Amino acid sequence: MQINEIIRKYRKEKNLTQEEMANRLGVTAPAVNKWESGASMPDIALLAPIARLLGITLDELLSYNENLTEIEKANIIQEIFGILNTEKPDVVYQKIVDIVREYPNAGSLILNLTTMFNTRTFIMTGKERGKYDKWIQSSYENLLLTSDEKIKLQAADGLYSFHITRGNFEDAKECLEYYPENDPDRKRKLATIYSGTGKYEEAYKALEEELFSKYQALTVLLHEITMVACKTENYDKAKAIVEKESALEDLFDMGEYHKNAGRLTLAVAMKDSKKALELMELLFTNAGSMMDYTKSSLYEHMTFNGVAPGVSDMIISTLLKHYCEDDDYEFIRKTPEWETFKKKWEKG
Repeated sequence: MQINEIIRKYRKEKNLTQEEMANRLGVTAPAVNKWESGASMPDIALLAPIARLLGITLDELLSYNENLTEIEKANIIQEIFGILNTEKPDVVYQKIVDIVREYPNAGSLILNLTTMFNTRTFIMTGKERGKYDKWIQSSYENLLLTSDEKIKLQAADGLYSFHITRGNFEDAKECLEYYPENDPDRKRKLATIYSGTGKYEEAYKALEEELFSKYQALTVLLHEITMVACKTENYDKAKAIVEKESALEDLFDMGEYHKNAGRLTLAVAMKDSKKALELMELLFTNAGSMMDYTKSSLYEHMTFNGVAPGVSDMIISTLLKHYCEDDDYEFIRKTPEWETFKKKWEKG
């Protein structure tokens, strides 16, 4: 509620006429009428007497709110969203500025309104957009001073996007200071800055490292889903996930070994000794492909440790020992084909 609405509301609750209120305050009845219509504001010296007369605090009179409820914030956001593309930018901007002035401590609300208006500027011409740039930037920068880490990070993200779209790459780089070192988007954002400033080799390297990291996260997730499916004997799901995992390994140029490792996990879970032995044979035959990704053009700007001589033999030896001792492979060791397989690979 605005101050004019509050004065009218509480005056009526006190059963005072405008003339009675004016007499108590030493002003004219038309002056009170102008306050309530919003045509003018009371003199600052009258604010305390008005509050005392109406039996409310100055905070209530001035509509000061330390916090807004989530419903109140949602209603305000909905109101601005409703006029965002129907009203002229100046009208929307002034409405937002008025709201921010009224609720200066409502960080999440200010963040939402700033981002909404910033997005609206994307379809403006450069000259028209420039009218609002100073306010948008300062709004985000003010939010960086909050103690709320979530709002601070979101404000840094908004400010980063603001600078990127305007070609301010050095300013965008400063925004990355607000991101944790392990933030999944930090490296990608840095790559955008590198690319924008002509540092293409650095951009390639950062993006390839992020791509490789995303692959590792995805393959772990798919493997975990497969394990849960096997434990619950949902083998149809496990088979579908294993094939997706295999396709992922192929997509990311991981080589034949990695493409088939998940299939062996499934065969062992299903106690399919024939299929398991076929896959164990395939894995050993392709043990040398475990580092094939180091030769892929997907990661040509990354640096990997060189493959040590004899690493394939070491992998085979380690895996064979595992197959010989692990209880999960006991059913394979009981097959007639096991000894042949074992002897073949013990000889290297």
